[in-house]
Amino acid sequence: MAEEALSDQHPSQTMSDMGTPDLSPVTRAEKILDKLFWAALTIAMIVYFAQFSVTIPFIDLKLWDSWDPAGSGYSAAHVSASGMVVAMWFIKKQKMTIPAWVIGGIFAAIYAVFGWYFATNSLDLLFRPSYGTTADLVIGLSMLVVTFYVSWLYWGPVFPGLGLIFIAYLFVADLLPGPLKGPSLDTHIILTREVQRGIRDITELAARFLWMLVFWGLLLGELGGGKALMALARRLSHGVSGGPAIGSLVSSALTGSFVGGGASNVAITGPVTIPAMKSAGYTPEEAGSVEAMASNASSITPPILGAVAFIMSDLLGVSYLEVIIMSLVPAALWFLAVGTWIMTHAQTHHYRIKPIPTPANINQEGFALAWLYIRSSIIMIVPVTLIVYLVVQAYTLKSAAFFAFLITIVLALVLRVETSVKTWLNAFRNAAMYASSITIIIVIVALIADTLVFTGLGGRLGDVIETVSGGYLVFAAALMVIAGVILGGPLPALPVYFIMIVTFAPVLERMGVPTIATHYVAFYMGALGSITLPVAASCLVAAAIANTTYWPTSVVTAKVSWPLWVYPILFALAPELLLQGDSGPALTWLVIGSAAVVMIGVQSATGGWLMRTMPNWMKAIMYANFGLLVIALLPDDENPPLLIISIAIVLVSAVFLFITKGSVSKPVSPIEVAEPSKT
Repeated sequence: MAEEALSDQHPSQTMSDMGTPDLSPVTRAEKILDKLFWAALTIAMIVYFAQFSVTIPFIDLKLWDSWDPAGSGYSAAHVSASGMVVAMWFIKKQKMTIPAWVIGGIFAAIYAVFGWYFATNSLDLLFRPSYGTTADLVIGLSMLVVTFYVSWLYWGPVFPGLGLIFIAYLFVADLLPGPLKGPSLDTHIILTREVQRGIRDITELAARFLWMLVFWGLLLGELGGGKALMALARRLSHGVSGGPAIGSLVSSALTGSFVGGGASNVAITGPVTIPAMKSAGYTPEEAGSVEAMASNASSITPPILGAVAFIMSDLLGVSYLEVIIMSLVPAALWFLAVGTWIMTHAQTHHYRIKPIPTPANINQEGFALAWLYIRSSIIMIVPVTLIVYLVVQAYTLKSAAFFAFLITIVLALVLRVETSVKTWLNAFRNAAMYASSITIIIVIVALIADTLVFTGLGGRLGDVIETVSGGYLVFAAALMVIAGVILGGPLPALPVYFIMIVTFAPVLERMGVPTIATHYVAFYMGALGSITLPVAASCLVAAAIANTTYWPTSVVTAKVSWPLWVYPILFALAPELLLQGDSGPALTWLVIGSAAVVMIGVQSATGGWLMRTMPNWMKAIMYANFGLLVIALLPDDENPPLLIISIAIVLVSAVFLFITKGSVSKPVSPIEVAEPSKT
């Protein structure tokens, strides 16, 4: 699994300031493997930069021209380089035994031969899209076998298994009944298509800019940008109810905005935030749950939103600024949901969860430390501002990622926030490994997407979904959420997004949901899936860091986050929550306001406190009020009076609880209940 990739390390190795594992070589075998890794990374970087031409301004002197072979030659070279990087990870994961060296060496050789052959013969391959030569099939299929195997080791069995099912479908499509029945295809055509389509379309996007976006995002925090975020989190933790958890919510979300969220972000920030929460009185399960929810919020948090948002902008042909605007309300609702629970839960359990006192010298940290944080903020803010500006100004994503990476390296060298060479090297190791693993699984995503489109299965599945839902939008959206949760558990957001837009998005569009809203629902599911049972990958990593078990941590997460599962349905029912649609500003703000107020009521009920301890009958009213909100937003019956009533229920309940506050005793510690007074 991905989290294991971030934790396989020598016992003597430690974590960096940002929580990523130290992969520095210790033994002689590790040093040899490390040299091979750097050779593979060098090839990957050369391939990436080769797509750009470099010209000296003013004198118009071209230093070198771009390398852009015909067809899918460029993406083949990128997959080859990424595969060699992941092959080095395989050898390390298998404890560098002799069989591991042999098998890993074979894997690297297969990827190398594949890249050379498909890049140098890319033009010829364009003229044989259906009947590949023996060399085409042997080399291409060998690469796919290795890709499926290492994806299974890195990401788990779900997605490689799904990919195999779709490949098998091509062979038996004509034998299946009903909507599953597809065209009869020749075996040679199937094999040729699988070999060639795995490195086209979606994989081309990964090669051009996605790999660098992920790589840059991980480097940004490690090379100095993360220090300011961690300092901000510590400041927010002082003197606030649920303090360390609030700090975790902010720091994990901001850090993950560049990493892309999910289990990998938990592995980066969790070692810092989870111990702080435990020391403040949170149980290990609660600390792990808060970290998992905070890390996954990062995928929908402006300004970066994770790599998927850039691809969504590119596919829809809309300004990236519009994607940012769409994310404002969903991100605010996510933070509101988790933040409300943190503070109300801390109030309910005040006897064990204590605010961290504000240090007397908090404003006397000295010029040196203040200057450090200023430099760290510059490293974080300038590249982020640059990449958003370039995308908004209609620069290509590959150009924006290129300049963001370069300015990050320059700023990190000049400002010298992180001066340890060891930390720099370790940052490049972790970033390259994770970014390359994303490329490998994207090959499988490309095969699944091609099968859905090529056979027409995607459209027929959409018809089935429409039939099962009875033509009701709320049920179709619910089915999309369920599918997204199942896929999103063990997988990064990008594969989930692509599968959702191919299968479910057309159905919702036929039911009247704007295209941009359907894509956003798919995007949102990528963030939600990995904190949702039964396969909540982020909870798995958080539980391991918190030194507790997976299931209790996931149950706490489910208890807190369940309203977030309903919001994708509401996004489809009411595009006003995405600042879309043709409703006027009055209705738009009423919808947003009612969603926010009702969320506060629901999460206060879950936390058990609103002005004072909430009685059970009041909690039931808050949960029923959430159902009233859903009814009020049904597409044919959008009902402003019901929205106003839902707001009034929460406000009246809060006033009632405040008025009766003095007549109810404050919750006491179980220890205080067990021990009678001695007086």
